[in-house]
Amino acid sequence: MFERFSKEARDVVIRAQDEANSLGHDWIGTEHLLLAALHHPEQPGAATLVRLGISTASCRAAVAGVVPGAQEDLGPEDAEALRALGIDLEAVRRRAEESFGEGALDSGRAKRGRGRGKGEGTLTRHVPFAARAKKVLKQALREAVARKDRGIGVAHLVLGVLRSEDNISLALFARLGIEPGMVRELVLDDLRTAA
Repeated sequence: MFERFSKEARDVVIRAQDEANSLGHDWIGTEHLLLAALHHPEQPGAATLVRLGISTASCRAAVAGVVPGAQEDLGPEDAEALRALGIDLEAVRRRAEESFGEGALDSGRAKRGRGRGKGEGTLTRHVPFAARAKKVLKQALREAVARKDRGIGVAHLVLGVLRSEDNISLALFARLGIEPGMVRELVLDDLRTAA
């Protein structure tokens, strides 16, 4: 199926992993696919979202609001709460780094490798696709077949995401202020115009 993806649609799939990594998530979900699609604002589907006022920044904020990052550091309130229990977070970090090296308490899931377009030494990790994201990829194929399109583009991926009815996708749509059915019709109109 992946051979039917346009260059831009392939990039969306690859960028979805980058987005999941940057947010500290352990999976690639529909939210990461939507966020990655916005990196191609000139493509149908993504262009529709941009026209509706959705940017990569607003989408990233919405994703972070729906699914907090798994690798976020403890904040000042957390440190204060731990101090009330007799735990000095900075002292714990310092002792751990003295014994085990710098960054000992940082996430162990990241590994040194070659990041996509980022050069040597960038921290990257493989992130698996959640079942709901795999469903979007299958739905993108169905969208292309239903329209008799030869390939799968960014618009088909966006259409697949807009069909998602899982709690995370629905919460994301609500935070973005979009009604999926209405946006879906706008994307289809854009595809008809582009054809």
